Amino acid sequence: MLRHAHRTSGFFKVRGVNVNHTEFEDFMFRQATVVDFRAELYTQDGLEGLRVLIEVTRDAESVKRTFEVTPEVQVLERGTLAREFEKSVKAPRFVDARA
Repeated sequence: MLRHAHRTSGFFKVRGVNVNHTEFEDFMFRQATVVDFRAELYTQDGLEGLRVLIEVTRDAESVKRTFEVTPEVQVLERGTLAREFEKSVKAPRFVDARA
């Protein structure tokens, strides 16, 4: 029995590398925090690139269940915290910024 998975069959080639749509989709949806995504091919300064736009879960509910506090969740660019932590001897993971 065949079942349609609502996928576009095919692939695209980026810088000589074949990226299979089905494999890429499966990879993205294996990421626990990814809700949805779109992959875009683009050309900039004569070079091809792959841009992935994602929607992520902001799972404040599990924090509330565990600690009884609902957090505000902000998604940062990867490396943002690492750059900030490099300025300190110990990574300031917990900050009291109350006035």
